[in-house]
Amino acid sequence: MDLRVIDLTPASESQQQRTLDEVKDFATTDMDRGGPGRWTYRMLHEPAVVEELKKLAGPQSIGRVDAVTLQPCKTWHYRSQDRYKVEQWDLPGGSWMYAAIFDGHMNHHTVDHISESLGPYVKASLAAALRPRPPSESTLPALVSDILKRSLEHVDGALVSDFLALFPSADAGELRKLSPLQIKQLLSDASGAKSGHRTAARAFGGSTALVTLVDPVRRHLWVANVGDCVAVLGEKDTAGKWRGAVINSIHNGSNPGELERIRSEHPEETDCTWNDRVLGFLAPTRAIGDAWLKLPAIYAELVFKHLEADWLNAEIMEPHVPRIRTPPYLSNKPDIYHVPLQNTNVAAPPSRLLILCSDGLSDLYDGYSFQEMAEEWIQVVGKAHEAQTGPAGGRVNLALSLLREAIGGSDTQLVSRNLTVEMEERWMDDTTIVVQRLP
Repeated sequence: MDLRVIDLTPASESQQQRTLDEVKDFATTDMDRGGPGRWTYRMLHEPAVVEELKKLAGPQSIGRVDAVTLQPCKTWHYRSQDRYKVEQWDLPGGSWMYAAIFDGHMNHHTVDHISESLGPYVKASLAAALRPRPPSESTLPALVSDILKRSLEHVDGALVSDFLALFPSADAGELRKLSPLQIKQLLSDASGAKSGHRTAARAFGGSTALVTLVDPVRRHLWVANVGDCVAVLGEKDTAGKWRGAVINSIHNGSNPGELERIRSEHPEETDCTWNDRVLGFLAPTRAIGDAWLKLPAIYAELVFKHLEADWLNAEIMEPHVPRIRTPPYLSNKPDIYHVPLQNTNVAAPPSRLLILCSDGLSDLYDGYSFQEMAEEWIQVVGKAHEAQTGPAGGRVNLALSLLREAIGGSDTQLVSRNLTVEMEERWMDDTTIVVQRLP
């Protein structure tokens, strides 16, 4: 037997030190799961922590508004389904501020479409209402509230109607006359802007929506909500203390009122809510899209299960379809809130901050009530707001300050873990924060 001897030169002392340096900042964690699993993460130190957070969260500042959005998991399948919009609209009478957060689920088609189409529709409707002559101060709140309500219901209705228009007849029973091959052909047509596949995907997926408007003279704030995003308004009182309050009702299974509403709409169906979810499937109790929870079961049985996509597993949906007896189970009705911002003391108007966030932020505060979250969040952004400028001299991004606190704050080891842990599955929900400075 011909044996070859390989001569390996021992590593030099400097090479050994270099190897140790490469791994000295790595550690393992069980991610608080308590099991045998261990995952590697990289220990960061200041200012590397800040730079990594900025790289992943993409902080933006638009006018008086700061925003961030974070999903640290690098697996393509788990890329963020959160979207946000911050825009200034030049309309008759002045510049309006529009800010919105959309939290998608099931796919990216719906949240992409809603986040791009809702703003222009609201803007056009608002411009049309303002153009003939400016409304009076007394009629403006109801006018804008109605526009927001109709706009959200319109974009949802359009998703469903566009989907139904794919089929030869509006009669759901006629679907049974179509063969599986015919249905697949309708759903695979990728021609034109309203392709069968794109239209069905937009209708099947869903998104929550939290939308705000502030008028040009900043006397009024409107908040429209469909789903479980959170809006918090904070104000600094005369004693110099920041106080915060949640503006909107939370539309998910954690809200007993929402579960009772669904049960009252389906009194003979004990499984209309199960495990604090709609039909035991969806956590939000109101959303845009999710047409299969709003239409007769035949569409889930014969149509959506033939939608070929890497994000759809029909087996996950199938156990819930037999529970669809008297749809709709999911509401698209938004709650609209008008908050007057008039100041009696013009010389010294109070400092106010508006925080909008997807439910990823509230998930990071497990065990807190929503009011406790509001108080905690407003203390963080209030303190950052009073600092005015950051270490490099630029304006403090208030949304970034709140995100940093939520993922670990001054505990750089915890922040490092949350940002760099090497897991193929996501370990935290998509988290988006928008903070607006108000007079």
